[in-house]
Amino acid sequence: MNNIDLSKDYLREARIRLKYAELSLNEDKDYAYCVRDSQEAVELSIEAVLKLMGIEYAKTHDPGKLLLNYRTMFPDWFNNEINNLADISRWLRAEREPSMYGDEVEGLSPSKLYTESYCRKALESAKYVYQLCSRVVDEVIKKGFRG
Repeated sequence: MNNIDLSKDYLREARIRLKYAELSLNEDKDYAYCVRDSQEAVELSIEAVLKLMGIEYAKTHDPGKLLLNYRTMFPDWFNNEINNLADISRWLRAEREPSMYGDEVEGLSPSKLYTESYCRKALESAKYVYQLCSRVVDEVIKKGFRG
């Protein structure tokens, strides 16, 4: 499997996470699961970009910070968004464990930690990251880059 195939597969997986995050929000009202899937969608979307560009990295749940080190590799429009992408990645990374396990110190289950509005913000942020990452992947592939 080459970097293009991996990148496309990561984006497909991110799209699936967004679909289930949306279902969790709108049908199940499971806000914690929505936040969790939103975080995974962000992680996979950014990793799709890193893979395509041939950037090797240690596995992390906050890949957004890696984009900051490789700004010059990307088109200007994407470079202008990298700080936002890194911020969203860092924010949702911090929600990864609480969205699954709750807050053990406070004795709160995941379902007690999140509101609908917070969940909507997480989902909309994840969609934003996915859209930008999909766009840059499409552009790079069309230009014939081989990472």
